[in-house]
Amino acid sequence: MSELTIEQLIKIILGVLVVVAVVVGLYFFFGQRVSEFFKGLSPGIAGFWRAFYG
Repeated sequence: MSELTIEQLIKIILGVLVVVAVVVGLYFFFGQRVSEFFKGLSPGIAGFWRAFYG
């Protein structure tokens, strides 16, 4: 098995942080709009959405 070097670990950690930052940014940017969209749909779908995203 090959070992991970410090440089590879840093790249992996930075990659994960970038992905998390993008997901959080998209959630904050689109969160309110998506929530309003699902409010107009059937109660089952809206209830499912509110269960996870308030």
